[in-house]
Amino acid sequence: MLNKVTRKHFININENRVGFTLAEVLITLGIIGVVAAMTIPTLMTNYKAHKLRTRYLKAYSIAQQAFRLMEGDDVSTDPSTYRVLGDGKFYKTYMKYFQAPFDCGYLSGGINNSKLCYNPATSQKYKSLDGKAEMNSSYLDDGSFALQDGTLFMLENQAGVNRLWVSVDINGYNNPPNHWGYDLFTFDFQEGVLRTMGDDKTAYSNMNLYCNPKISSDMNGIACAQKAKSDSEYFKKLVKEFK
Repeated sequence: MLNKVTRKHFININENRVGFTLAEVLITLGIIGVVAAMTIPTLMTNYKAHKLRTRYLKAYSIAQQAFRLMEGDDVSTDPSTYRVLGDGKFYKTYMKYFQAPFDCGYLSGGINNSKLCYNPATSQKYKSLDGKAEMNSSYLDDGSFALQDGTLFMLENQAGVNRLWVSVDINGYNNPPNHWGYDLFTFDFQEGVLRTMGDDKTAYSNMNLYCNPKISSDMNGIACAQKAKSDSEYFKKLVKEFK
């Protein structure tokens, strides 16, 4: 049994040990700060990349689905059926197969002045993948429409060839960086199939020339749709490259 003196001494020792010293708290906070500084940027990069990839895959899926629905309704998907320059016939037909789209119009018929829309004649132009060159806006001038989440579809019904291009700004024109291959992707519809540009059967398949962040040209980025589909790490690498 402890005598009174010993017991009092034992209690005092334990009372002195309750809580942490200021130095211990500061050291702990410092460690937490270092760990956070190391992990938060990675988490943010992964989150941003995941968000971009999700929006990309969704846009590609609904773009494909619209063509299937047209076929199911026996509506022509033959590009030559619609090739009357300046009438916007294809985009008006295609747009009907999306849920509650906002009609942005087409260059020859007048572009809606909404913030959701891109005007090839007056809006600040989209850039190449590396951001140093302006892309040719004539690839986006045959009609466009925006979805409820801001995703912007822009069509090119090319004269002289039997194909259509569908370009999609996956996060909307008002959200930067507006670079081909980063948040703008182009799909090539030919022979009844909507292919990711960069596929071997599409017009631009050379990745070294058309999806290369080290090259500056007005066509760089057009082939990145294929790489974004085939490489699950594409957006993560892209965000790290341009952060």
